[in-house]
Amino acid sequence: MNAAIIDLDGTVYRSRTGIDGARDGIDRLRDAGVDVAFVTNSATKSRRKCLERLESIGIDADESEILTSATVTASYVAREFPDATAMAVGEPALFDELSRSGVALTDDPADCDVLVVGKDRSFDFETLTRCLHALEHGATFVGTNRDRKSPTDTGNEPGSGALIAAVEYAAERGPDVVAGKPNDPIIEVSLDHFDVDASECLVIGDNPETDIRMGTRAGMTTVLVLTGLIDRTDPAATNGVADHVLESLGEIEEVLASESTTNP
Repeated sequence: MNAAIIDLDGTVYRSRTGIDGARDGIDRLRDAGVDVAFVTNSATKSRRKCLERLESIGIDADESEILTSATVTASYVAREFPDATAMAVGEPALFDELSRSGVALTDDPADCDVLVVGKDRSFDFETLTRCLHALEHGATFVGTNRDRKSPTDTGNEPGSGALIAAVEYAAERGPDVVAGKPNDPIIEVSLDHFDVDASECLVIGDNPETDIRMGTRAGMTTVLVLTGLIDRTDPAATNGVADHVLESLGEIEEVLASESTTNP
């Protein structure tokens, strides 16, 4: 293995608390010569905020090693719709990424060519109505990610997928594209970051629907950790959905040894 895509929430930290073993696991990967990138479906934290969170729990990183679904969504919209005006639902990190990518923004559904929906803790009926009107006017529908929920220090909270589902139900149409894990836009950006073939890459995360499915779709080696959304009682931990299942990232040495034996 030459590269590792590592999820953040539920894998490295939970809210502001580092997960036991995560720092040691990252150190072991780097000591083994494996390049690391932190790839999160979060669209509510900027790359700078993710970096500060990592540093606060003793993990050295560089902002260039961090990719978020907001980053990938903004890049996708800027590339595929360079002359479009977008209306976004989300928190400041998403708006910042769209602006940095040169995407023109509007609050008016009638002027909206692309509707971008991410996680927004202030989401309300008025927001849902504006989204419906934008889609009824023919806007392209782009979602940041379909995570149902996110792990926090105080329990799970709804994810972007819950908001996208509300818009989808009201408009009677799903997103034209979802940029985050497990979909092609974030796979392509992640592999381009490393400049490696998918077969040389690990993907490590706590979410079978996003992290593990991303790796499976791309042909990466998948590692499911039981420190976030699921535990040993979940069927996903025992039904072979992932190539490896670990109690935490701190056990990554088992994977490195296994892959070295399998692919000498």
